[in-house]
Amino acid sequence: MPTDGTFDELVTRGGRDAAETKRAVATRRADLARTMRSAQARHEELRDELERRRCELEDDFARQRAELDAQIAPMKQQLARMQEMMWTVDLYLGRDEHVELIRDGAPAAADTPITIRQRVLVMAEESLVLMDRRSTGMDARDLDAFTEWITADPANLDRVLPEQRGVVVLVPTRVRSDSGNAFEDEARDAENSRSWWLLRNGEKLYLLSADITVGDRVLPRRAEFVEVFDRRLFGFGRAAGEPLVPGSDEWMKLERQADARRRHYMRIMLVLQGIVERTPVWHPLPPAGVNLLTVEAQDSGTVVLIQDDETSIQLGDGRESFGQWQRRLNAKMRPGMRIIGDWHASAFDDLRRDGDGRYRAARHPRLHPRSVGCVPESGVPHLIEDRRDGGVIVRYTRTDTVWKRDVPIPDRPGYVYGGEMPVTPSSRASCLVLPTDSWVLPFDLATREELQYYLNSRDDRSAHFLTMVPTLRSAIAAKDSEAQAEGPFRVLLAAQLIDAGAEPETVDGVLDELVHWWKLANTWAKPLNGNPTHEGRAVRQILAEYRSRRSHDADPSTATIIAAGRAVPGAVCVARNRKGAWHVYAASSPAHDPHVFLDITPIDADGTLGTTERWQHLPVRSATLLRPGWAHDDWERWNFAANPMHYLTGPEREAVIAEARAQSAAIALCISETHDKRRPSSRQLISYSWTNPLPPEETPLREQGLRNYRNIDDDLITARTFQITKDRNGVHLTEERGNRYGPSFVQYSASPDDPSWPRFDKVGIPWWPESATRYGDVRARLAWADVDALARVDAWTGRVAAAAAKERERAQAENAVVDQYVKAVSEVIRAEQTATARKRFDEDYGTGAEDLWQPHLETLKLGDPIHPRNLWGLISIARAHDHPVEGQTLSVLDAHARSHRYQAPGEWHPGRQIDLAGFGHVEVPCLVDP
Repeated sequence: MPTDGTFDELVTRGGRDAAETKRAVATRRADLARTMRSAQARHEELRDELERRRCELEDDFARQRAELDAQIAPMKQQLARMQEMMWTVDLYLGRDEHVELIRDGAPAAADTPITIRQRVLVMAEESLVLMDRRSTGMDARDLDAFTEWITADPANLDRVLPEQRGVVVLVPTRVRSDSGNAFEDEARDAENSRSWWLLRNGEKLYLLSADITVGDRVLPRRAEFVEVFDRRLFGFGRAAGEPLVPGSDEWMKLERQADARRRHYMRIMLVLQGIVERTPVWHPLPPAGVNLLTVEAQDSGTVVLIQDDETSIQLGDGRESFGQWQRRLNAKMRPGMRIIGDWHASAFDDLRRDGDGRYRAARHPRLHPRSVGCVPESGVPHLIEDRRDGGVIVRYTRTDTVWKRDVPIPDRPGYVYGGEMPVTPSSRASCLVLPTDSWVLPFDLATREELQYYLNSRDDRSAHFLTMVPTLRSAIAAKDSEAQAEGPFRVLLAAQLIDAGAEPETVDGVLDELVHWWKLANTWAKPLNGNPTHEGRAVRQILAEYRSRRSHDADPSTATIIAAGRAVPGAVCVARNRKGAWHVYAASSPAHDPHVFLDITPIDADGTLGTTERWQHLPVRSATLLRPGWAHDDWERWNFAANPMHYLTGPEREAVIAEARAQSAAIALCISETHDKRRPSSRQLISYSWTNPLPPEETPLREQGLRNYRNIDDDLITARTFQITKDRNGVHLTEERGNRYGPSFVQYSASPDDPSWPRFDKVGIPWWPESATRYGDVRARLAWADVDALARVDAWTGRVAAAAAKERERAQAENAVVDQYVKAVSEVIRAEQTATARKRFDEDYGTGAEDLWQPHLETLKLGDPIHPRNLWGLISIARAHDHPVEGQTLSVLDAHARSHRYQAPGEWHPGRQIDLAGFGHVEVPCLVDP
């Protein structure tokens, strides 16, 4: 081997004694190790010293930076205040202001007050400009279209700013841009949120833009500066009822918020004051001038502040929102009525998409045949001709083409084209419409007054409403066109109504209401024009209805009848039918499916109740023909469009439940019911029975209790699923067979509402309680239950849980003992490893290197030659089979564990070959109780 000077000193050419050489080498090795340790210690000292100096420098830098920040902070604040002051002055001076005259004319008189409106309006929502071309209306790019609209009709201006002299602030739109380009969308949204000030002075109109974003309102709400100190709105961790301490940090923080708000509103007023003093916008002014910033101007009437934003929120008009109104009317659709809609709406087109937003196919799931390539015409009334799948069917003429063979050649009888030719289909297509569809309206159910109200309503401007604006306009135009076509008939009918007693001043309103009623009363709604027979019958029926209404309105017994009807338990409506007979309509009880069945009771003129017909279904047409004298709110939510073949009456449910109970084996526990409104013809009963040969009280306990998964048949409780079908011959119960993955008894972690019932907290139940969070209407609901039998099962599961808890306590105690043995054996093994390592260390470094032993031991990183879990298994299996442990070697325990590997408790078993790494001779030491 190669040598250097070091080895030359230790190994002579003639050689030395091997033991002496090893001692010399060990001594030199120890010296080198000490030198290296000394160098490493010095290195650590230098590193610590550098770290200390770095920390000192950082602390010194932080201290100096804090001192500089403290010096700069006041200057920053002063600079910010100066900049804010300059900006405020620029607002007053109109530096970045632009005023455009959009309509000229005569100004208002000098004594006309200047009105400032609080509410910030939205141009797209007020004008509804471009709704026919863009579903969300106009935006900042269409400002010229808004100015054309506001100046085109005095009614448009009066809608936005009715006062002769005043100001209102508008923004282009609240709809977020969605162009697909994030940068473009951000720029558009910024422009769409920009504030534009509409200034009016008599006939003069100005549009102003300034370097300030107004926000939600021009004027503060009455409680704006007080509520910032209200802990209900700004909770900073105080307990309920704890007062806010003036002068505290929290107080100062809220005061800064209030002060920022004050400055914001003052700047808005400064912009207007600058308009007053710098421009002729509101000239002529009173001789004393106008100061918008003083309370005296308001007290004198020179300035009028209109808090229209909070007033509209507080008061409202009590009418339902557009969405509620639309859903209520859509639920009443029936064959014979007409609907109008927008079949190019994104919501209709999205039905072709899957969950990822991708198109499933070119075919639309609502259209038939599936190959149809066109949709119903939008904005045109369509007749409902049929029902299907919980919805209604409209049919329409196809405008697409299909390819056919043997197409006749025009002007050449007997000749056909060779191959396939495009032709227009002769048969009509159909479209399924559901009551939940948001792009349709029942044309015959919606009155013109309602359509106009929602079109003009300022308080209902959701994105959904904006997409329906073209449909509302089309519906109003269609009604106007129909009324115009019916003009001659209406003139004739109005004269006859006046002869029958109607007031000439109100006859038009009475006429509209009666014509609306008559169209709904007939099976097929159609205009009253062009057919003398049709119109003659309409006149007779409308006059009869009018006389009937007059006689009943004047009848003193009406109040008695209504009072008697309202006293009926569960009454939701008291109404008279077309024949003038009064009935009270009460919700049938107990009803598993609400708002479907009614108990109908006739009422005599003296308030006497007749024989009640229970569990009746009132069709849409019959409900629309009733004239209610009183109605509960539930009456508007009633599901008149429900198919009675898809719902069970109380007696029918009791009969099928009794039949399912009769087919239950052994101990019947409960029956749950499922019903999917999206597939109303599907209804199931699931009966659960205790089918174990032994009753719950005698059934042995088992570790898993009731199995909480579906793919293993439980030998204790069996579930049987029954399908329910209903037709004119009655209700039928059919068991569903062949499903080996039946429902589980313990699938829901919920407890019944009744406190007297077993809680099932540890197991669960197979139905959702009525008070539980709804996971859709498909969830299982309780149909019947034997409380005593369920209590017996719950008692058994309770014993299983108690036994399991006791076993867990025993296992935890046993594991604690085994862990002590494992720790003791590991310490013995580690001691042997350490002793072996020390022997080799003494051989390598000599006996005088004690100071090097501990650092050397740390470098060895002695691991566990036997995994602690293997040790745990050997000892645990031995103890479980009463085999002695203390004083036994690991090899003996290993042989014993292999002989009992399949009888050991728990899931762990050591392998057939455990590498004891030469430590099989280690004995398990005795545990000494401290």
